[in-house]
Amino acid sequence: MATAAQRKSKQSTISDRYPGHEEAYRLLYLGRLLDEEAVQYLKRNMGWSYHAPCAGHDAIQLALGCTFRHSLDHLFPYYRDMMTCLAGGLSAREIILNGLSRAEDVAGAGRHMSNHFAKPSIHIHNVSSCVSNHAQHAAGLARAIKMYANPSKGLDADLTERARSGIPVVYCSFGESCCSEGYVFEALNGASLLKLPMITVIQDNGYGIGVPKREQTANVDIAENFRGIKDLHIEYCEGADVFDCFRAMDVAREYVEKGKGPAIVYARCVRIHSHSNSDAHEQYRSEE
Repeated sequence: MATAAQRKSKQSTISDRYPGHEEAYRLLYLGRLLDEEAVQYLKRNMGWSYHAPCAGHDAIQLALGCTFRHSLDHLFPYYRDMMTCLAGGLSAREIILNGLSRAEDVAGAGRHMSNHFAKPSIHIHNVSSCVSNHAQHAAGLARAIKMYANPSKGLDADLTERARSGIPVVYCSFGESCCSEGYVFEALNGASLLKLPMITVIQDNGYGIGVPKREQTANVDIAENFRGIKDLHIEYCEGADVFDCFRAMDVAREYVEKGKGPAIVYARCVRIHSHSNSDAHEQYRSEE
């Protein structure tokens, strides 16, 4: 068993993007408050027509949001990524304005579906409501970043030297069930072929709405479906362990910044609530 000193040493060296204990706790606490408040808006018929809770995904989303360097990197979140966007640079007010579809919403002036968080001014991009489609958007942007990093060499450019001065990294996030869609393979295959600076975060909570993972794929860990793609690094972590999530994000970022290829961070999460407000998980999940 690790001593307290060993644990402290591990935590202190885990990531240069870790915001510190107090700030991490503040973000996690605020994120959970917003997550619960969204449900209250729904109950009071005040807005937030659609909400997918982030509870149980908090740690990996904190790590993703903090690792993302706003206004330099690019982030393509998905509808459950409230904590990611909060840690990445959206304020609590901006998140609520999106949920309530107000004109001041920075994602789309209230014209977008709720829980489609974005802030283009700091490179948190709007995503398609078609699940996992934004994986291709992310790959396309990563392709442009590599092409224009060294225009004379284009897609043959070596990103290693540029990485030292801060080359943008593209982050894409979604749930494990999105991997059943062809968009994901197309994006990962293309990113691998061109060794693009792209990190895909897969948040696995075991369910695609009401469909358990065992009915979607033969592999327990869906990332293994992509194991055969050359130069694609896969890093696993426990999605409820803050420090393990930051470690995994660091490993992936270092791999990508060295120009070795794209990476997957596969986080094992827990879905505490129903998939969304239009789902009733009591009908297909036991209390255990």
